[in-house]
Amino acid sequence: MSNRFFLDPSNSTINDNRAVISGNEAYHFIRVMRGEVGDEIILFDGSSFSYRSRVEAVGQTTVTVRILEELPDNVESSIRLTVATALPKGDRQRFLAEKLAELGVARLIPLHLERSVARSNAAVVQRLRRYVIEAAKQCGRNVLMEITDELPFTKLNNFLTEQGNITKFLLHPLALSTVGQITPRTILSGELPKQIVVLIGPEGSFTEQEIEAALNFGFQPLDLGARILRTETACIAVAAVFLTSS
Repeated sequence: MSNRFFLDPSNSTINDNRAVISGNEAYHFIRVMRGEVGDEIILFDGSSFSYRSRVEAVGQTTVTVRILEELPDNVESSIRLTVATALPKGDRQRFLAEKLAELGVARLIPLHLERSVARSNAAVVQRLRRYVIEAAKQCGRNVLMEITDELPFTKLNNFLTEQGNITKFLLHPLALSTVGQITPRTILSGELPKQIVVLIGPEGSFTEQEIEAALNFGFQPLDLGARILRTETACIAVAAVFLTSS
């Protein structure tokens, strides 16, 4: 069982080499792990820092720890990968969020496309962010994958333009032979961009108008092979291509 705990700034504090944990993380330590004074745990704050700590006091709803040392962060990828996709239905949303977080994706943008089968709202985003925390605890990441509010496809390019210089890829099951596709082998043979966004469609795929707009926005078609992948499979596959090689 993981001894890593998220120091949520909304309900936990850190000051003078001591931290007070409350909320879900305190409940997990007290009620689930049956933790005790003297236990050593790792705290991480979701931005980049983690701390080796020792428990000094256990209350009804809080855990007080003393920070022993700050630990280096050596698991983050040098590539900042954004996955912009229509969300799948049901439990596949959790699977998607967890696996992208584990692989090292920096940001997930839920998109509203014409053929989207699921919509995102504040409750969905909050639930997905909790899955990201659990994945970070398990895989050793100190940085939480960002999940944005749902974004209409028509506003995606303006949003990305504000992020600076980003290399953009469109994942589509058709050959798009009239445009020409790039393969992962071609990309990986050169120096990888520092910021990448991959656009992935819903189960019903993009409309022709959405494909045309994406190409006009400067997205380059990316070919992952002849097999048609489900939305969450495509997201995970492309994250593995870029992030396990960096």
